[in-house]
Amino acid sequence: MNFQQLEYIAALDRHRNFLAAANACFVSQPTLSAMVKKLEEELNITIVKRGVQPLEFTPAGEQILEQAKRILSEQKVMRELAKEIADGLSGEIRLSVIPSLAATIVPSFIKKLETAQHALQVQISEMPTELALQAILSGTIDVAILATQSDSALFKSFPLFEEEIVAYVSPNEKLPKGKYIQPEQLDNTKQWFLSEEHCFREQALELCSRKFPQSGKSAYSAGSILSLVQLVDCNGGLTLIPAGAVSFLTSSQKLNVREFAPPTPKRLVQLTALAEYPRTKVLSFLSELISR
Repeated sequence: MNFQQLEYIAALDRHRNFLAAANACFVSQPTLSAMVKKLEEELNITIVKRGVQPLEFTPAGEQILEQAKRILSEQKVMRELAKEIADGLSGEIRLSVIPSLAATIVPSFIKKLETAQHALQVQISEMPTELALQAILSGTIDVAILATQSDSALFKSFPLFEEEIVAYVSPNEKLPKGKYIQPEQLDNTKQWFLSEEHCFREQALELCSRKFPQSGKSAYSAGSILSLVQLVDCNGGLTLIPAGAVSFLTSSQKLNVREFAPPTPKRLVQLTALAEYPRTKVLSFLSELISR
């Protein structure tokens, strides 16, 4: 038994197909199949059901798979610990950021990365919260910038900053005048939200409460904050947006932004990694750059 065989069955779990798993591992399908077969013979159990599409693990294979994931996770922790001890701020870091934060965080973050004193190679991608947490668990990424609480038994999070949530309201909506609005004043107004994979949707729904059914002949779940703003501009109603997005609005659009009365609704932005992730110097460095 070796780590490579464990990588192969982990790849089979991700792709549920021998050819796709082999391509992901940069080996031929016969090679991967033979190595899995050799592991099965060594353990004297059948790990996967062959001839089934998509591929399935046997009950015994599921147990082996879970143990393999734990072993590979510990192997990764050991490698990262070695990097922390030997190299400090060097090596590759894979980081994701939720889409509702990307436009306000990533440009300045990259600028800071390019000028800071370090030898890190940081790969940045956009990823919704649930996919990001799954990617951390599977080892696809190392850290994620999120705006939700995570399971403290699995993850550790470092607070970066708090971001206010504001309303973007069509001027045609009849809301009370004044500097502030109350969440309950939004109930009878057409509301637009992000699609379900975005955590900001849940935060917006909680704030709006949605006591009344959405009126109209159409409903749309947007994929970006910009889409929400354009929906309001064209169709009326309102949406909720992070305060950081206000800087991207035109002068006329900024007039449509309404703040909530205190206590102001906010979301806590955090840097999240596995609970046992050992590269504390890297996490501290990234946290400082992002929150600066």
